Amino acid sequence: MLIGEVLTTLYGLKQEDIKKALELQKKLGGYIGQILIQTGSVTETQLVHALSEQLKIPVFNKDEHEINSEDVSLFLNGKLDLEFLVRNNFIPADVDNKKHTITFITNDPLNNSVSDYVIKTTGCNVLMLLATEKTVKELSMIYTTDRGTDFVSLHVEDTPEKLKEMAFEAPVIKFLNSLLSRAVELRATDVHVEPVNSRYRIRFRIDGILHDMEFLEEAFYLATVSRIKLLSGLDIAEKRLPQDGKFSTKIASIFLDIRVSTIPTVKGEGVVMRLLYRERLTFDITQLGLESDYAKTVIDIISMPYGILLVTGPTGSGKTTTLYSMLMRLNNEERKIVTVEDPVEYQLEGINQIQARSEIGLNFASALRSILRHDPDIIMVGEIRDRETAEISIQSALTGHLVLSTLHTNDAPSSLFRLIEMGIEDYLLNASVIGVIAQRIVRRNCTHCSHKYQPSDDVLKEYKLHDIYARHRDLVNGDMTFIKGDGCEACAGTGYRGRIAIFECFNYTDDLKETFLKRHSLELIRSLLNEKQSFRTLREDGMLKVLKGLTTIEEILRVC
Repeated sequence: MLIGEVLTTLYGLKQEDIKKALELQKKLGGYIGQILIQTGSVTETQLVHALSEQLKIPVFNKDEHEINSEDVSLFLNGKLDLEFLVRNNFIPADVDNKKHTITFITNDPLNNSVSDYVIKTTGCNVLMLLATEKTVKELSMIYTTDRGTDFVSLHVEDTPEKLKEMAFEAPVIKFLNSLLSRAVELRATDVHVEPVNSRYRIRFRIDGILHDMEFLEEAFYLATVSRIKLLSGLDIAEKRLPQDGKFSTKIASIFLDIRVSTIPTVKGEGVVMRLLYRERLTFDITQLGLESDYAKTVIDIISMPYGILLVTGPTGSGKTTTLYSMLMRLNNEERKIVTVEDPVEYQLEGINQIQARSEIGLNFASALRSILRHDPDIIMVGEIRDRETAEISIQSALTGHLVLSTLHTNDAPSSLFRLIEMGIEDYLLNASVIGVIAQRIVRRNCTHCSHKYQPSDDVLKEYKLHDIYARHRDLVNGDMTFIKGDGCEACAGTGYRGRIAIFECFNYTDDLKETFLKRHSLELIRSLLNEKQSFRTLREDGMLKVLKGLTTIEEILRVC
């Protein structure tokens, strides 16, 4: 099979991408696989695995293959030009004198000139292991201390002209492309580039947790930050003020919208890239993690013709995804839906979305006033941050609109008291609020390395897992199942892969409104919810997912 066919079979490479790469190959020459990487159609890792499948050459795995550099150096001494091998990305890994073979790690298995040179010079057979170019470069450090061969800047200059020149150097461009490719492969949502003491580190946020990836030297850090700024339309020379920008790219046939934010710190600029995956969007309310009873409650609430539904939780708890899922369920030709957001993270077809711009006076409150003159049926407000926005949202609900919005509170019942603190009268709150949802995001168990285990009786008793199982046996739909992951390559050694939300929600019914109006008591509201609506707290809903084998006790305790 041709490499394009292998990539299509393994990773769904599109025919138009292959056709485009073939046209570029005719004009520029080179390997078709490298052209596909440069056009963002595949990643280096995907190409390596495809070449392995095509050529029947194993892929290098540091856990399985040992590099015997001392034996190799003794054998090669005076026989082969080590500098020539390293320059051609052939890293000697092992020598077998009995079998007369030398094993090399390479990203260029089709370079027959190197193989021929080794065979003719030593009389040994050549075995190969495939790896990405980045891995090959890292392994080359075993045989050479020349770490500056790729990057030509010998000293640090931070003038705008020098920074721009550095940003266009080939190693910097290749490094950033490789960085984003790795982020996509590991399903990262954010890439952090930041100064730490005298070093500069890169971290990926994977399933909500930050992981150290590597450290950069100062010159390379400055060049990388400058490259990111250039792509996102930011001012390279401005380092004293925060800046925000964005750019789009294509990696492994995945289109990415990348939102960039920079902040000045005492040790240098920190940069965060938020990766927004256009083609991974599945705003399906049934896939959020709602149990069947809570799913029915939420659907009943958003089916009401008017009122306010509040979705609460801290930053990064998935509130926007939940709101988008509701909007997609409500969206049809008979309804006009308008949103005001800051920022607009994803563009939804058939929905009018407004980007708030406080610098020109277009904030949530002013946008809401204009939205009401456009005859909407449903309004989504990105966040209720102040009294003015809260008052206009309530007025919108009282005049026949369904309003969806977010609020920062620790749990669902606290949202009512948060609005009171903002200065909203309790009778207006009772007249407009129809329901409240609180949520957190937890990591799912990795399906590749997870196994069953049995917690101790003390753990079962401490977290009342038997009681939760007894109350919600119908939702567990089977026996208690405890699962955890050991960590593997698929989950980057964490034991978790993917995320799911845990919830608490309630329909703000008349009996709750009456109680709230008479006595502003949070504990009384919670006790009524437990009596009337089979209310579950966030932790209880999380433990329910533990009983179903979806996540672990430790993960629930981490978020609530």
